[in-house]
Amino acid sequence: MIVLFNVKITDVKMTHPYAGTVYDRASWFPVSNRFDIFKYCLASRAVMTPVVDKFVFYIDLAEFSSRQEELYAYMLSIFPANKLEVNWYRIDRTQTWRDMCTERFNNDNELVWYEGNDDHIFIDSNLDMIKASIETLNADTDLNAVMYYSHWPEQMRMSLIHNGELTPDGNFIKFHWDTVDSLLMMKAGRFKKYWFDTDCGDDNIYRSDSLGWQYGLKIPSTVYSPTKELIRHYDGYSHVGNLLGTIAPPLYVPHGFFNKGMRVRVGYPERKGGWTNLYSAAERLYSIDPNGVSTLG
Repeated sequence: MIVLFNVKITDVKMTHPYAGTVYDRASWFPVSNRFDIFKYCLASRAVMTPVVDKFVFYIDLAEFSSRQEELYAYMLSIFPANKLEVNWYRIDRTQTWRDMCTERFNNDNELVWYEGNDDHIFIDSNLDMIKASIETLNADTDLNAVMYYSHWPEQMRMSLIHNGELTPDGNFIKFHWDTVDSLLMMKAGRFKKYWFDTDCGDDNIYRSDSLGWQYGLKIPSTVYSPTKELIRHYDGYSHVGNLLGTIAPPLYVPHGFFNKGMRVRVGYPERKGGWTNLYSAAERLYSIDPNGVSTLG
């Protein structure tokens, strides 16, 4: 499996239909810039190394370009060098996508973990579900089948809307949908269809989402939605419902995480500055109560 990122790291809001989306974050939450959020995302992907053949990154650092050497050193410290490829630009044209696909994907059944985002954090406690995803997609004869690994609360809702059924192993809810989202695990054959079935000319085309809402591309297929949350958006999902602040709250980079100085308190009802507090008896989460228990990515 190849993990493929195509991202721009910037604190400047993008101009697209979702640019006005506002996520609720508690005022007491630590504030991190996009550079650090991306590093946190990378750290969470590094744990996937045992099931990944190659990590391929296309990265535009925008206003953080002066920190390229720092980021590369960090990536080398968490990813095996022989599995890491970094390109210091973001793919932004149809033809560039096509060239990349032609050069990289000779086998249409090769699995691709595609990410057009820089802020989705792996939060599962082990790799069992990712291994199950690999086995499930490899066994599915539908070249367009996908595993939708993020936006878990929304996927549970989508599975209900589309009359999803639990797979025999209990790992996924299976349904049919025509998503072209950029947070999918899929086969290379489907990934290539994005760029070869749609000609965007000289328009900017950074990620697959716009192929749907701007160009009308639809790829009806089997969707597997995990029955447990694998990946969470850093800012949570408050844009689709206030109750999700308690079900799937936003995350934050724990104090001391990057310098290996993170300290965790387990079993204490009160919080302490500079520590991440885990207290299973707490009635409320840190995301909605400054005295509540922390959630860790």
